[in-house]
Amino acid sequence: MNKKELTKIYKKYNLTEDDIFNDRRGFTIITLSGIQKIQLTSKISVEYEVIVCSMDNVVIKGVSFMEDQDGEWIKQMETFGSANIKNCNQNFKTEIAEKRCLSRLIIRTIGFTNTHGEAELNHQP
Repeated sequence: MNKKELTKIYKKYNLTEDDIFNDRRGFTIITLSGIQKIQLTSKISVEYEVIVCSMDNVVIKGVSFMEDQDGEWIKQMETFGSANIKNCNQNFKTEIAEKRCLSRLIIRTIGFTNTHGEAELNHQP
């Protein structure tokens, strides 16, 4: 994202420097606190479903919903978050998979591109 786009996002979602930053590899990273602020500001509801849950592999499906002008909750996006022995060096794989799923859902629901949640990059071997 360029500086103009970042400034707009900071203002719209009440983000601080602790919530979003540019990675040296060329993409934007949003921290969990930033993801949660965006979710709250945008009134995005999320539902989860555990697809796989074992000691070595966790896959969580998430679906995002936004309320329309009539008060109806409309499905927006569906994605997955995973944590396994190849992409996560932590023992709390369920929590990492949930964070990854949430980040992907919020980022995609809002329509950001070239942007990742911090949970995508942290906890990797």
